[in-house]
Amino acid sequence: MPKQAMQSVTFEPVDPSEPDSLAAWLASDTRPCHGVSSLDLEAARHRVRDGFLDDALAFWMLVGSERIGLFRLHDLSDPTPGLDIRIRTAWRGQGLGKVGLRWVTDYVFKKLPDKIRVEGNTRVDNVGMRRVFEACGYVKEAHFRRAWPGADGVNYDCTAYGILREDWEAGSITPVAWDS
Repeated sequence: MPKQAMQSVTFEPVDPSEPDSLAAWLASDTRPCHGVSSLDLEAARHRVRDGFLDDALAFWMLVGSERIGLFRLHDLSDPTPGLDIRIRTAWRGQGLGKVGLRWVTDYVFKKLPDKIRVEGNTRVDNVGMRRVFEACGYVKEAHFRRAWPGADGVNYDCTAYGILREDWEAGSITPVAWDS
């Protein structure tokens, strides 16, 4: 039931022993600002089998028992994990990206003491996600021109955002020294 998102939002780990459940969820919706905007079930199964959860942690975002989002931390062997955020179409635009990004950022810095920062990328036209990053204390650190191939054949600009552990701890934002 969209529009009731601010009722109890919870998070639970994705169970790697249930790859078909994850694949079915990935195939059940479109994500126009991802490199592949939609997957059929077989392609989603292949993606899961091909390492979607390798060197990663993933969490379901739930409202009640409904899985409305997926937050994946990847490259966990690196001191800077990356983010993959997916929210079902019917639930977008309701502030859930902020709720989830704050939760997963807190998780990284509270539970993974070796992580010095968290980073995420999005297409330049994904204005909603860019605003979410900024509202959650992430700083735009890069702009890559024509670096994100879209499903429509267009190469989009890509923006990269990051948050430093020390900024998260202090509740501050350290600007990028662009001219140094």
